[in-house]
Amino acid sequence: MFSLVPRSLFRLATGAAAGYLFALRPWQLRWGADEREVHAEMPGDDLAGRAQYQATRAITVAAPPAGVWPWLIELAGDRPGAGTDRPASAPSAGTPGEEPAGQGLKVGDVLLGRNDGNAFIVERIDPPHTLVLAMRGADATTTCSVSLREVDGGTRLIFRTRVRAEPNVRGTTYLAATDLGDFLTTRRRLLTIKERAESTHQ
Repeated sequence: MFSLVPRSLFRLATGAAAGYLFALRPWQLRWGADEREVHAEMPGDDLAGRAQYQATRAITVAAPPAGVWPWLIELAGDRPGAGTDRPASAPSAGTPGEEPAGQGLKVGDVLLGRNDGNAFIVERIDPPHTLVLAMRGADATTTCSVSLREVDGGTRLIFRTRVRAEPNVRGTTYLAATDLGDFLTTRRRLLTIKERAESTHQ
């Protein structure tokens, strides 16, 4: 009887892993994005060549790019404490109807980063359309590329994360952690930007 318990647990774990790899993972890696957006090149792709991880997510915002841009800068952590212990894809949300503070990012700015000392650097910026951030650590290079495209009076916000990890234990661990946690963080923050931008645009 006891020998059956580990087998049952093993089958359960195997089934859960298969479900994630073949159903949930493909969906979350392209949440909200269409085929063209998923396969199109984006600024910053070259900064993490041969990436083992790439996710392209998108959302439509009922506000023009100029109205979304301030909240994108908020996402980048351009104010004291906004990015502490968060990746670039985790902005500090303000109050609905309130414009975010901390504008004025420029190429080369170092954003508040992680406890391990790594931080995102502004690589490219073209207000209010393009923002590219990169974090180069000893074990992995991570890039976040954001494109704001005007569509029917609103904005198509496309967010891409790429990771090129070193072939060692720490690099593999970082890659696995990104794969598991990036979606929930990015989705929550994209929805936050949409809510804030639409609220201030009304």
